[in-house]
Amino acid sequence: MALFSGRSGTAQPEIFAILDVGSSKVVCFIGQQEENTGVRILGAGYQASAGLKAGAVVDMEAAEHTIRHAVEKAERAAGFAIQSVIVNVSTRSLKSRHINVETKFSSAEVADKDLRRVIDTAMVEFAEPDQAILHALPLNWTLDGERGIRDPRGMFGSHLGVDMHFVTANVGVLRNLSHCIERCHLRIEGMIASPYAAGEAVLVEDEFDLGVTVIDMGAGITTAAVFRDRTLAFVDAISVGGKNVTSDIARGLTTPWEAAERIKTIYGSALESPGDDGQTVPCPPMGAEDELHQEPLSALTSIVRSRAEETFEILRDRFKAAGIGDFAGRRIVLTGGAAQLSGAVQLAEYIFGKRVRVGRPHGLFGLPDTMTGPDFAVAAGLIKHVFQEKREAISGPPDLSGRRIRQRRYAGGNVVRSFKWFKDNF
Repeated sequence: MALFSGRSGTAQPEIFAILDVGSSKVVCFIGQQEENTGVRILGAGYQASAGLKAGAVVDMEAAEHTIRHAVEKAERAAGFAIQSVIVNVSTRSLKSRHINVETKFSSAEVADKDLRRVIDTAMVEFAEPDQAILHALPLNWTLDGERGIRDPRGMFGSHLGVDMHFVTANVGVLRNLSHCIERCHLRIEGMIASPYAAGEAVLVEDEFDLGVTVIDMGAGITTAAVFRDRTLAFVDAISVGGKNVTSDIARGLTTPWEAAERIKTIYGSALESPGDDGQTVPCPPMGAEDELHQEPLSALTSIVRSRAEETFEILRDRFKAAGIGDFAGRRIVLTGGAAQLSGAVQLAEYIFGKRVRVGRPHGLFGLPDTMTGPDFAVAAGLIKHVFQEKREAISGPPDLSGRRIRQRRYAGGNVVRSFKWFKDNF
């Protein structure tokens, strides 16, 4: 059941559009759910990004131009115009917050209103003016001290509690993104964290159940999400991506940025080889008076490996600080354009000590062959997410007003904020 009210045209079943706004490209998919088959892509388009950096709008006019072109391409392919979109959020301010709430009520059968009361209490307690809630997910319920209850409705007790997972992002960043999209005459029906969407696109059923970490390696930012028991349990983001590797190559090999991007694609690897010293990489000159020069392949590999190692090590340390290492299972799935870098899988296995694979979108029909790689995982996950049943406590676009909720609607219940939430509860 779709949770968003916006639709394009009058076709049945409902048709939805998504926008994947990234640092390297903006992607627009238009799709619909087909009975007994899955989601069919009716139109798809993408445009190289401008005015966007690390998931944030830095030039409103350039970003608007990019979005308009991507949407127009998808509309031409679909044969009709769209009025609303679901958009991704990929920003360095993307964070997880875990809150445990417990309330007391008259001993009776637990009903929907009791669940809503506990969730509302958590929502009020969380309220922070500079953060917008993208997702609010009840992870586990407790009833009279008994933990691990998936659905307490119909059960009896006097103390009802919930472990809530909030995914948040900075209000200012989201306001700018929202304003840019609205300038394209599009209404935002919802915002979804990029690593959440990427997981929807590339994971299989067992990975959702047993525990897995998705690392979406974008051009300007790398985001991560942990799934377990079919629920999103943790997200994080760091402002390091594929463009940082390109910049390192340009500086280290003294070559233009565009040439560094080509060198990364053709010769770049995160794994050293015994023959690297004997091979050279042709590097175009920086200026018109300079000449083409050759640099050893070992120098390029050292540059690429250093940045890739830094990215994985930062994430590893973040996971350790949050106490989710064991909770996240023994598998890691890499997505995003930078995940296609040679040797990325092997390096990730070495640093994390887990099984690693590259994830590609699946479960979509009509997707152009050029858009089936890991660099289109977020866009594919966005359109799949729209048509899937949600376990979230909220729906629709986030509140970007920045108002702090000062008054509690319900009394009672201690709220415990803990960065070690996973260690305390599992």
